[in-house]
Amino acid sequence: MRHLVAHARRHRTWGDLTYQQYNVLRMIDTLGPQPQAEVARRLMVTAPVVTRLAGTLADAELVQRRTDPKDRRTVLLALTPVGRRQARAMRQDLLQAAHELLEPIPDERRASLAAALEELQVLLPQHSARR
Repeated sequence: MRHLVAHARRHRTWGDLTYQQYNVLRMIDTLGPQPQAEVARRLMVTAPVVTRLAGTLADAELVQRRTDPKDRRTVLLALTPVGRRQARAMRQDLLQAAHELLEPIPDERRASLAAALEELQVLLPQHSARR
């Protein structure tokens, strides 16, 4: 995964953003506005980590923090229009990087790799990314 992200980060779209910041953007793009606590739970990090990530993303005008109207103690993270475009562009960079890295592999080996990845999906959180 590290090699894939390093390859994708060669694109200008990523700028100074990290893979962890991308994951926050991707999650909100996929699931809609999310409480900070839920983002922390899904990323398996502590609340202060998400607070810092959200702060950086908010400063870059990619994410908005707002109070949940149902529970004023809860902070919701929502994508700005720029954040939505950024998340989708970064995803395209990852897909392009995967294509570039897999293209040189012979067809038979690629088919075996695809089958193995299908089997490994059971280890991933459900609906972790759009297909």
